[in-house]
Amino acid sequence: MIMFRKGDILLAANRSRVTAYHYIVYYETLSDSEFAGTFISTDGSYEQNIEMSNNHFEEYDNHGALYDVNYDSSFLACAKLIKLESWGPFSKVGQLSNEGVEFLENTIGDLEPITWEDLIRSLL
Repeated sequence: MIMFRKGDILLAANRSRVTAYHYIVYYETLSDSEFAGTFISTDGSYEQNIEMSNNHFEEYDNHGALYDVNYDSSFLACAKLIKLESWGPFSKVGQLSNEGVEFLENTIGDLEPITWEDLIRSLL
């Protein structure tokens, strides 16, 4: 069962180009085996990647420990992607701030969830 909150930044155990190569930003649960999210990239050369800012990220968790993922010339992919529970387990490695969650919602909130393969096809 998926137990994350909108704006959690996740690292998947199963990382490959067709699964979870980048850090995932959790958006919403779709079923017991799927959730919707997007990813963070440091590559701004794709027009669907939207530049983020430092205030979109929390630096520290509730215990004062520095998150592994913070702003680093980061871009949010403008796609609501279907992520599979089988790519996990997932570990939380960062958190979007309230401003970051608002940015996430404004960027992908109205999009329909699609697979990575369908996203790539739509870009060709």
